[in-house]
Amino acid sequence: MSFAAMKSSLQLSAGEMLALKSLPVATQITAKKALQGSTADLARLSDFIPLSNASRFCCLVPIFHAALDSVQVPSYINPKTIPDVMRAKWALMGLVKICTVVPLASDRSGDDAMTKYMVRRWDETYPWMRFFARNCLPPPYDVSVTPPRPDLCNVFDAAKLCISPLTIICTRSEEGRHMLRSSVSVQHYIAQLWILVGNIRGDVLPGDPGTTSDGLVPMIRSTFALTNFVCVSQSEDPGKITLPVSNYIHAAGGVKPVVITLLRYIRRITRDAVSVEEPRSRTTHDPNIIQLHIFTVGLNYSFWFLSTICRQDPSCRARLIHQGSIRTVVDAINQISPKILVQGSEELDSDPQMGLANRHNVLWSGYSYIESAIRDADDGVTAVCQALDAGLLQTLANGVACPPHSNRHRNQPQGDIELLFLLATFCIYHRVVGSIFRHWYLASREKPEIRNKDLAIALHIVLRATTDAMKYRNVEPMNFHEYRCSGPGCPMQASKFVSKKRRCSGCLISIYCSEKCQRTAWRSGHKKWCQVLRCTVGPWGSRDIRQSLQVIAGFETSAISGSMEDVESRVREAQQQFPAFSDRLVLLLDMTVYPPENYVLPVHTLEQFPGGDPIWPEIADEIRARSDSPPKGYMFSVVKVHLGKSKFTLFSPSTALSMAFEGQYFSDEDVYDSADDDDWKTLGDQDSNYDSESLDDK
Repeated sequence: MSFAAMKSSLQLSAGEMLALKSLPVATQITAKKALQGSTADLARLSDFIPLSNASRFCCLVPIFHAALDSVQVPSYINPKTIPDVMRAKWALMGLVKICTVVPLASDRSGDDAMTKYMVRRWDETYPWMRFFARNCLPPPYDVSVTPPRPDLCNVFDAAKLCISPLTIICTRSEEGRHMLRSSVSVQHYIAQLWILVGNIRGDVLPGDPGTTSDGLVPMIRSTFALTNFVCVSQSEDPGKITLPVSNYIHAAGGVKPVVITLLRYIRRITRDAVSVEEPRSRTTHDPNIIQLHIFTVGLNYSFWFLSTICRQDPSCRARLIHQGSIRTVVDAINQISPKILVQGSEELDSDPQMGLANRHNVLWSGYSYIESAIRDADDGVTAVCQALDAGLLQTLANGVACPPHSNRHRNQPQGDIELLFLLATFCIYHRVVGSIFRHWYLASREKPEIRNKDLAIALHIVLRATTDAMKYRNVEPMNFHEYRCSGPGCPMQASKFVSKKRRCSGCLISIYCSEKCQRTAWRSGHKKWCQVLRCTVGPWGSRDIRQSLQVIAGFETSAISGSMEDVESRVREAQQQFPAFSDRLVLLLDMTVYPPENYVLPVHTLEQFPGGDPIWPEIADEIRARSDSPPKGYMFSVVKVHLGKSKFTLFSPSTALSMAFEGQYFSDEDVYDSADDDDWKTLGDQDSNYDSESLDDK
């Protein structure tokens, strides 16, 4: 069918026609026939474009644009519209190839080919990209279904037409990146393609000619990570609009599909990277080095995308941790580290793109995600245990034997070391200490050769904090308030309770074997210390804090006794800064950072310790009267801890445990008096019906 029968011949300007004369004669003849309406010759033009020295073939772009201008996207497909579809297919294929092979800033204006030939003609190219995605690719959520019209374009070619331009836009065009961030329609299109590629199981698409050793699917999978990150990242220009990440999540079908697909991408990109054969020569020109570089860059952007959606969307953050994202990232780092931390030639290691510095950045971005996930988690202890159980410390320990690259600056954020300092702040919890001991402490006796001293020091800090925590945890009697009745003089162990366990609903610490012991304890001193003990476990009464009080108390005592000069100095400064409250100062030990820091503040500045409550001066007086070495210049100490994003200021666990349970309040010879039963019922009897299961849930 002649083009003249459908529409007038494609028209080019005189300058565009003159530019065609610079091409080889065979290409000029084919271009002339394509201008006359030959679809077959239009298809041949893209084959004439070489992979190198392709800038001279940019003069073919007006032909491809003219072909696209001459046809419209059909509302339905029938024998009359198929020629238009095929013409658009080959014109779009030629544009994609030109934009792929032509280097950056191909003309005097400095604009790259993608910006000039596709982004600024987006109204022409994008509708056809959507058309081929809708008709020639399988549905995103069920890739086993045959595309509606595979006869128009096979899946392999459709993937190149619909997905490859997005990657080129992200790498070369600032205008294009802004378009991806600000267009709802384009983000919906990208999200659907991302889900589609994530659901493809094999590495070969239908229609793949098999002309290259690198499968198209692994390459698309690794490069799509950049496209996703661009969609949710902030614009280079603060004045330009960026859509919220919730728009992208909604376009992809919600939180669950995003989480499952993202973790699947990370696992498969890691698998692709690990399966790359060993290079014959560790140079920048080795094909295996280039292939490994593509996969590691894809993994790096996947980690960044992971961090971005976690930071901006709390529901995604919680779902990812629940689905094992920390474990997935640790596994990826553990598998890929031996591949990328191998020193090569000086040319390779100093290369700005493939060098050792960028390879280290892949690991740091993964460690940075783990650090941010733990710090922002609702349950940071569980997140830490997930990372430890996945072998995080073994992976970091292996990095000690790898020399740091020359571009590593001390003032540059280092994800591995920052993560280790964060882990040190969680060594106060018994679950974390148990995980470290099970998975790393015993194996750490075999010390590797130390080449990265900074990382080795950070690992030593975590090990030392773990050994200290184990020492504090094993102090006799071990967590007596959890394992025996808190009734005065009652020797009953919790395992031998005949009736249901009774935990005081006021302090959430004391447990009793019977109603009689609970009443006796209230009458004998628990009435005063109940509120203080509740301030020792925080407003939520976290089980992790309750079961770790003895360890926290040990760290508190050690930190304060080891920094007495600093404490005395801060007391003097606080007395000068707050002269009206010099008799109501408290020592705050901040254990949310490592090493812990000391502050001296008035008691009313602490949210959980209202200054008008008369109990705190009474407690301070009792501490001075009963302590062998009472605090000097302050009423008592408090400890600041965190469980992820939640931070709590606790009354001194060492003081509360030693005084509230000292001698179990009084000896066995004391007589029980029930005169204060009504008072006791106010707090103590509220929880008398707790059984063992409900007790463990608190």
